[in-house]
Amino acid sequence: MRLITSIKNLHIELLVWPLALTALYFMNPHGSGPSLCPLKWLGVPWCPGCGLGHAIHYLLHGNWRASWNSHPMGAFALIVLLYRTFDLARQAFRNSSYLKNNPI
Repeated sequence: MRLITSIKNLHIELLVWPLALTALYFMNPHGSGPSLCPLKWLGVPWCPGCGLGHAIHYLLHGNWRASWNSHPMGAFALIVLLYRTFDLARQAFRNSSYLKNNPI
């Protein structure tokens, strides 16, 4: 029963952001794979977020110049995603500690 309660309390973002950052780390920025941009799917020629994924990829590999050239907000986006991931992990840890000390 406690496992089910723990799974229900797990925030989906705590799974999504680490998986997304891992995917960005291993992606090929020079590949010609499908785009994940919904504006590009709709045929909009310009998107404010275009290049953000590439910028994060380059940052994760330590290539600051390529990251800046891909998108100037890449470092900010990476910091926000890392902060959110660690904050969610901290909250999950606190909640699991609370559940252990106060069984339902």
